[in-house]
Amino acid sequence: LLGEVMTTCEKIRCVNANGELWLRNSYRPTGPMMIHKTAYVEYVPFGVLGVIAPWNYPFHNALNHIISGLFSGNAVVSKVSEHTSWSSDYFGRIVSAALLVNGHSPDLVQT
Repeated sequence: LLGEVMTTCEKIRCVNANGELWLRNSYRPTGPMMIHKTAYVEYVPFGVLGVIAPWNYPFHNALNHIISGLFSGNAVVSKVSEHTSWSSDYFGRIVSAALLVNGHSPDLVQT
């Protein structure tokens, strides 16, 4: 319980509290010769993330990347270990139901 569920809940809380701040443009110094220029790092979605989750901590290892991927604007395709494939379907249904309840396509995450 503490190793998977609590850490996953904390990840959700932390991303909800700080995610927008973390994804803002991050400005960088340009130096005196480029005073008329502006430099910044802009975070843009990749589109689709491919996640390969190991066998240990299957709930946390799968959802950890799904949470980050969805928050940053990506769809997620997740492949779990063959040793935990029985739980992948259940976890996928949890994520699909959460997406549907919040008005998003449940097809954003494939497990």
